[in-house]
Amino acid sequence: MSEADLRRTEAAYREASGRAENLRQARNTAVRKALAEGMTHQQIADATGLTRGRINQLREKPWTS
Repeated sequence: MSEADLRRTEAAYREASGRAENLRQARNTAVRKALAEGMTHQQIADATGLTRGRINQLREKPWTS
């Protein structure tokens, strides 16, 4: 593997990591909005695959990852 290959791999990783962070924030915002609109923790869990406990964490601490 060359130095150029390592640089390309690192750049791709950083790009993917940034996209994942943006998607995480969008998901968390959507969960909070669903809660505010009256969906239950169970309904959100069924739709997202998140646990009810994780949904509760997102409700309590919006800054959590």
